Amino acid sequence: MYTATTMNIPTALVVSVSGLAVVFIMLLILMFAIAIISSIVGSIAGTKKQQPVKAAAAAPVVNDEADKELLAVLAATIAEDLGSQPDEFQITKVTEIR
Repeated sequence: MYTATTMNIPTALVVSVSGLAVVFIMLLILMFAIAIISSIVGSIAGTKKQQPVKAAAAAPVVNDEADKELLAVLAATIAEDLGSQPDEFQITKVTEIR
């Protein structure tokens, strides 16, 4: 055991590199253990009968009045931000960003 109150630079480097090596070796072992367990569980779960996939729900009906209201709100917001009137520009496409 190291009993001195201070460490010289070579000793400090050896201790640091040893600590980092232990951490990364353990991370590699953990990675391989997770991969092995995942493949075992996947093979066990894969042998069960597959459930049929349900058909996707029909697309919701679009309310034209709601679209007009949304465009009016967007036009008012853009006009306020630009400091202009809503009739000075035209909104050509609205895309929802998720």
